[in-house]
Amino acid sequence: MGTKVLLGSFISFDIIACASTRSLPSLDVDHIQILETFGIDLGSLFGCSNRVMALILEIVLLDNWKRDTEKSYQLSIVELVKRGTKIEERLRQETRDLEDRESFASNLDFSGSTLLTSQAEITYIFALSAITFLHVVVSGPCPELPEIAESVSKTITAFKSLRDPRSLRNLIWPFCVSGCLASEGQQSFFRDFVAKAEIVPSTLGTSLQAYRIIEECWEMRKSCSSNCDWVSVMDKLGCKVILM
Repeated sequence: MGTKVLLGSFISFDIIACASTRSLPSLDVDHIQILETFGIDLGSLFGCSNRVMALILEIVLLDNWKRDTEKSYQLSIVELVKRGTKIEERLRQETRDLEDRESFASNLDFSGSTLLTSQAEITYIFALSAITFLHVVVSGPCPELPEIAESVSKTITAFKSLRDPRSLRNLIWPFCVSGCLASEGQQSFFRDFVAKAEIVPSTLGTSLQAYRIIEECWEMRKSCSSNCDWVSVMDKLGCKVILM
C-alpha cells in the first residue's frame, strides 16, 4: 500500500504541476501505464479519478503540441480542434456519468458513502475545470467565450453544492482555473468561498496563493487589452505555483 501511495503521489503531483504551469511533465514515464500496472486508484487516494486525471494530462500534451507547432509555423487549427474535440467528448461523458442521479444515489448504499460521494464531487469539479482548461488551450483565455462561460458557470454550481466547503483544499487547481476565467459577475463567489472554506494563512497547501493569482488575473484583465490566465499571472509575479 505504501508503494501505491508514493507512486500515486508522484503521478498526481506531476500531472497537476504541469497543468498548473502549462509545461511538460517532469517525469519521463508513462503516467497512465504506471497507474494501471500497479493498480493505483487516484480517486481513493486524492479524490480525482484516474480517467479524469488522464484527460487532464492529454490536455497538457495538446497544449505543448500547439506551442511547438506554432513555433515552427506548422500549427493546423483543424487538427487542433479535432484533437480538442475528442478530449472534450470524453470529458463530457465523464460529467454525464457523474450527473446521473442513479450513479450518485448508488454511492450512498455502501458503507463509507461519504468518502465515495466526496470522490464523485471532486472528480466532477476536476472534469468541469478540465473542460475550461481545454478551451483555454484551443481558443485562448477568454471568459466571454460561450464554452468557457458555460463550464465556469457549471463549476461554480458544483462548488456551491459541495457538502463541505473545506473540500476546497483538495480542489485548488480547479478553483484557480475557474476563478481566473470568471466573469465580473461571478467574482464575488470566489471571494466568499475562500472564507466559507476556512482558508487562513496557516492552511496547508497553496489555497491562498491560488486566490491571489485569481485576483491578480482579474486586475490584469482590467488593465490589459489581451486576456490572461493563471500562468500569465505567475509569469508576471516571477513564480511558479503548483496548485495543489
